[in-house]
Amino acid sequence: MNGSADKETLRVGIVGCGSIARAHALSYHNNARVELVGVVDVDPVRAGDFAALYGTTAYGSCHELLDHQPDLVSVATPPGNHTEIAVELLDSGCSVLLEKPPTTTLADMDVLADAEELSSGSVYVVFQHRHGSGGRRAHHLLHSGALGTPRVAVCETLWYRPDNYFLPEWRGNWVGEGGGPTLGHGIHQIDLLLHLLGPWETVDGRAARIARPVEFEDVSLAILTFSSGAVGTVVTSLLSPRELSRIRVDTTGGTLEVNHVYGYSDADWSWTPAPDATTAASLGRDPGRPNAGGTGHSGPAGNEDIWAASAGLDLPSNHAAQIDQLVDDMLAGRRHDTTLASARPTMEFITALYASSIEHETVHRRDLTPADRFYHSLNGGLSADTITARLGAGRS
Repeated sequence: MNGSADKETLRVGIVGCGSIARAHALSYHNNARVELVGVVDVDPVRAGDFAALYGTTAYGSCHELLDHQPDLVSVATPPGNHTEIAVELLDSGCSVLLEKPPTTTLADMDVLADAEELSSGSVYVVFQHRHGSGGRRAHHLLHSGALGTPRVAVCETLWYRPDNYFLPEWRGNWVGEGGGPTLGHGIHQIDLLLHLLGPWETVDGRAARIARPVEFEDVSLAILTFSSGAVGTVVTSLLSPRELSRIRVDTTGGTLEVNHVYGYSDADWSWTPAPDATTAASLGRDPGRPNAGGTGHSGPAGNEDIWAASAGLDLPSNHAAQIDQLVDDMLAGRRHDTTLASARPTMEFITALYASSIEHETVHRRDLTPADRFYHSLNGGLSADTITARLGAGRS
């Protein structure tokens, strides 16, 4: 990482002044240890309005921004140009915070990794759901074994986006977005699932274009296996009017679950211990009678209250949660833990889901190499007609 450990204030910039950039700007603006030195956008009017709103200066290029020596730059542009911008920033020795998805292909992840290796700066990725207090507690308790051994997981991103959401020219197509909701929307929940459960091994995916005017899917589903032996399902949709983001992990000790939409707080998490032996033995004996089998839940000794006992300060899983931590880490000379490398398993999973959905076959993580055509494009470089046929599109 670049040398900022001896500073009291972090100098930051933002490239891209669209809607998601506001979350970055507000987080920086509210952090007393940050100086927002400038913003860049291809639209000078938008850049000027944005800069005025946050009390900074608009520039016409990354080169102009870099003249003001930022320590860190957020890249909040459409996904298709993340790589080019990040490489320019890294070449100057600046650290980079990439909005999700970090890139649109594994090949571009390699490009960034190579640029990072040669740079005094580092690449970090916005996966803020790792940084809320509930996610941090869940990660610690699951990895320590305190909640038992994970067996089954469910991951859902059920959102709704109407046709006009795709009106901007960069949306709805492979060139601008790199992929559909699996890449651009479900990635947050998918990343948190993999962060909680660890390495994955295989994916069986299906994707469909049912209703939206896009080149890729508007719904995807997958079954995955983990190295631990656990199994899970992942569903991502932009056709779901009652929006929900959910992860559920069933372990030998109980059920851990989070339900929210775009960000959770501690109140959105719950832990239900496994039923005691007597209750478990009677479950399903009389399914027609309400509450048949009783309600006793005790779980392994000491497991009943472990989730509640681990509670501390409630930190919602918003951009500020991660950005504040990143600022603290950089000023202290620590490496922030949501690195480019740590984001790779998530990008590999998404690549595998597209490959499996389009080729209609199981994809093993070990097979995701540069020799695979999906490594270089999430549509595998196939024609629009082929993609349409294989997605079983409801409309083109």
